[in-house]
Amino acid sequence: MVHELLREISNEEEMKKNLVQVGEHLYTKPGQGLKVEDHTPSATRLPVVFAMGGSGSRLVHVTRDSFSKHMIPVNWQPLSKYTFDAWRGLGFTEFRFLTDNTHRGNSISEYYGDGSKFGTKNTYSIETKKLGSGGAIKLALDNGIITQSFLWHQPDDMIVRYKNFPTDFANVFLSAVEQGFKIVILCTPGTLYPYGEVIDTGGKVTEFVEKPFIAKDSSVGIWGMSGEAFGEVQSLENDKELRIESTVFKKMAKNGGMCKILMPNDYWIPVNDDPNLKKFEEIVKNHHI
Repeated sequence: MVHELLREISNEEEMKKNLVQVGEHLYTKPGQGLKVEDHTPSATRLPVVFAMGGSGSRLVHVTRDSFSKHMIPVNWQPLSKYTFDAWRGLGFTEFRFLTDNTHRGNSISEYYGDGSKFGTKNTYSIETKKLGSGGAIKLALDNGIITQSFLWHQPDDMIVRYKNFPTDFANVFLSAVEQGFKIVILCTPGTLYPYGEVIDTGGKVTEFVEKPFIAKDSSVGIWGMSGEAFGEVQSLENDKELRIESTVFKKMAKNGGMCKILMPNDYWIPVNDDPNLKKFEEIVKNHHI
């Protein structure tokens, strides 16, 4: 029943009927009034920021904490390389890696280097302490690694069966910025809660629901930020572990500066646990990436 509801709410044919299509598989709600234009090739000049500073605790049984989860081998190449190649394959060449100064961060920089072997320009903002997404972006602004509007992708949030996603999303982002938005965030229409829900009445358990469906638009870890929002980031406290979602995004949402784009669940796999890693491995094995 839960999975049937997920398919129903995320069915692309239904989305086409009720939403406004702004990309091959991207949609916006009618009230937003977003008009998307083709900004290629300027779209491909946007830098792509990879957030790669996490410890990957839910996949530590795979990494044995000897390298970053983003470097887990999938069919003989790192997990993150599929995301990197998706952007690179459509002409994006500017990449910013947000890492840390641990052995995990070193495993990333040692593989990707300065990008010369990939035909890209790779630069790194390296945390010496855990800063969270907000603190990491502030650091990258302060040290000059980020200097202009950018696209953010947590590279373990895999986009599958959607080759043109990078240019589609970049075009949506630039169009939204032209229309006054400062942040464009990608969501799916509902998701499965990753844990079992224990329902009680006065403390007495009455029901247990394994991985319940949550019918709320859910962020997939991909978004874009205009340079117009940098002031909000730079106003954050220095050397603090701060999440961008609970600071800048929260304030920007109240000010009407955010634009939400929707994509069916079928094209997104958050590889943050063993079941989803196995799911992605199967897709790669069957050449469905």
